[in-house]
Amino acid sequence: MECPYCHTQQTEVTNSRPTLGETQIWRRRKCLACLTIFTTHEVVDLSHLIVIKKSGRSEVFNRSKLYSGIYGATIGSKTPDRERVVEKITREVERELLFLKRKRIMSIEIADIVLNKLRKSQSATFLRFLAYCKDITNESQMKRELTKYILGG
Repeated sequence: MECPYCHTQQTEVTNSRPTLGETQIWRRRKCLACLTIFTTHEVVDLSHLIVIKKSGRSEVFNRSKLYSGIYGATIGSKTPDRERVVEKITREVERELLFLKRKRIMSIEIADIVLNKLRKSQSATFLRFLAYCKDITNESQMKRELTKYILGG
């Protein structure tokens, strides 16, 4: 790790602890050259994960797409602290993706993980996200999908 003050590579970790539901590591570091103490936050990189879209096209996992999809479903809801809730759900989904230990995943599988998280805590957002990710255009489709998530989950 490079010191942000003197730019030397000689630093040591003096303290370390998990944060944000154990999805990040907070580290206190000390530069061995200028003796300055600074803090870093390490997150797991999911860029190894390839997402297969509905069209069959592949792309590298993109956290900002996940976050913005969930955030878009919260628009119009009366969710207090919307950004905090979206960030929490995004982290939970990322954590579940890590636990799968896979290199490729279908986008619909990611959507199902999001839907299962939203179903438990954010019912209005769940409905909006369901309609968006499943391309629901009529009432019978919505009923079919709701039945699947209510009975299946």
